[in-house]
Amino acid sequence: MKLISRLFLFALFFISCNSATVFDDYKTFSNQEWNADSLVQFKYSISDTVSENQIIIKVRHTVDYEFQNLFVFVKSEQTDTIELLLADKSGKWLGNGIGDVREVVIAYEIDKKFKKQGEYTLEVEQAMRYGKLEKIQQLKHINAIGLSIVKQDE
Repeated sequence: MKLISRLFLFALFFISCNSATVFDDYKTFSNQEWNADSLVQFKYSISDTVSENQIIIKVRHTVDYEFQNLFVFVKSEQTDTIELLLADKSGKWLGNGIGDVREVVIAYEIDKKFKKQGEYTLEVEQAMRYGKLEKIQQLKHINAIGLSIVKQDE
């Protein structure tokens, strides 16, 4: 039994120390509300300009979220407007979760090679509109936005 426990702990340690992860962080929202004027900013450092990376945006939300998608503005070296699908057309939540919280993981960029070493910033701003509203000021039931940068297998 001790051997099995030790093997399990060793495997868990080995898996959790993934050297392929370059950056991983979450920004949480108080009261599960993303204000229209709240810009989420991730600052990270890049030292490897040879490897290809995958840039991943993660969204944690509750099952009470009112929409099947989330539009965001993403600004890094360029500015993009992207739609993140959180549920399918029938209303079934995508991603994984336990209880009333779900997490959707979306590949924003693949095969990304950074041109130079140094500090980088990626900003995410919610861009949801509804009806005649120019922008939803208090987007409810969004818990957090995450960013991961992972080296791709060669």
